[in-house]
Amino acid sequence: MRDDFAIKQANGLECIYLSMTERFQLDCFIAHYIKTRNLRDVPEIDRLLRTTLQNYPCHPPVMVNELNAWIDKTLGYRASHPDFTQLDDL
Repeated sequence: MRDDFAIKQANGLECIYLSMTERFQLDCFIAHYIKTRNLRDVPEIDRLLRTTLQNYPCHPPVMVNELNAWIDKTLGYRASHPDFTQLDDL
């Protein structure tokens, strides 16, 4: 890990890293998660995600793929591809 990356880490989940130089602010991450999981119609999904994120067990730096996987496992969601309609499991 680069020294400057280790030194400039944000505390907690205020920033979620896409790479060593790119990151989401928490509000942007939540909006992106809702969009990629097609959860816009889920009542109070923003509150549910924020409450769930309070229990995230890892320490910074938090990488987006790790956080997505943890939320998916914790809440049972899956990413949807934007070019394909949702198919029911067969």
